[in-house]
Amino acid sequence: MKLKYILGATALSFVLAGTAYPQQEQEKERPKQEEQKPAEKPKTQQKQDQQSAKHQQGEQKNEQKQEKQAARQQGEQPKQSEQSNRERQDQQKQVTRQQQDEQKQQQRQQQQVAKQQRGDDRDQHSDHGHGRIPDDRFRASFGREHHFRVGHFDNRRFQYGGYWFSFNEGWPVGWAYTDDFYIDFIDGQYYLIDLSHPGVQLILVVD
Repeated sequence: MKLKYILGATALSFVLAGTAYPQQEQEKERPKQEEQKPAEKPKTQQKQDQQSAKHQQGEQKNEQKQEKQAARQQGEQPKQSEQSNRERQDQQKQVTRQQQDEQKQQQRQQQQVAKQQRGDDRDQHSDHGHGRIPDDRFRASFGREHHFRVGHFDNRRFQYGGYWFSFNEGWPVGWAYTDDFYIDFIDGQYYLIDLSHPGVQLILVVD
């Protein structure tokens, strides 16, 4: 009887020990699993995290866009500087052309003024030298209506009306210095005419 009791007790103890051991193992493994499994977040926080992630993504995209725009602007800056340089060069060329045109115009004006002065000098010289007497002065002091006396001449030259006249031909026979003379302009030539001998004409040159 004692043997049966002992055997029965040992068997019971083994049975109890076998059932207790897996429970202990399960209890040991549970905290590990609980440690391994992260704690689940509430739904509101998950939404906030998602929104913040989206916001960060949007900011990243904006930053990328801004960087691209900055790169484009930096790439466009040399082009703009080249265009501005070209525009400046064109403006400088236009200014130089305008200055050259103005200088040419001034030179032309100066040349015209010089020509006019030369013409005036020639006219003045012709008034008192070889050439033609102005019409108004001729009408005032010369012609058939204006008589004068030569009086005398020096080396085939005499003075009248503010002009010196010379003649290459010899003094006509029969003319006296005290005769009444007048100077006429016929066919582009000046003549000395003696009223006492109208058929004879002496060619004159204005000195």
